[in-house]
Amino acid sequence: MWAASGTVARTLPWQLDPGRCPERYRTHIVITDRRVLVLGFPDDDTTRDEVLWQADRAGIASVERRTFTKVGLEAVITFTDRSWCRLAPPNASDHWEVVRHLAYASTVVTPEELTPGQKETVAAFTAEHPSFRTVVTRRPSGNFTIEVTSEPDPDPREGSDPQLRLMGPDGEHVNFEPGDL
Repeated sequence: MWAASGTVARTLPWQLDPGRCPERYRTHIVITDRRVLVLGFPDDDTTRDEVLWQADRAGIASVERRTFTKVGLEAVITFTDRSWCRLAPPNASDHWEVVRHLAYASTVVTPEELTPGQKETVAAFTAEHPSFRTVVTRRPSGNFTIEVTSEPDPDPREGSDPQLRLMGPDGEHVNFEPGDL
């Protein structure tokens, strides 16, 4: 962490530090369209959650994936006041999901908003995953993602993600751009 006195990163809870956190204590992050919260609980009982920290999403300048840790992935979060922190989750799949949602706010797109080509692409994707819920989001790049929300994300280092598909304005396959993941 780099955080001068009075900066946002300096306010992060000490429970995020694995060296200082009690052995059975757990933390997790909740991300909404307006806020980011870090919750903690002393054991596996999530009903005992307490808010340890919260901030406006607008206070986050950037989130970058890095590969410095034993799990292979971590995030460097830079706040608008230039303070920053590095966070690593217990496993890579948790990290992938958190970093994606934290770094890029997405807008859910209703079926009525889709073009005919996009509707066709979504229908084909949904047919491949018939027992799961499919969600379409507009990404900051202008592209759209179609994703299955009930299956766990695979390890992103493997290079393929069968639960996520990217499409352009007419439902065509497009290459990933910054802001798509």
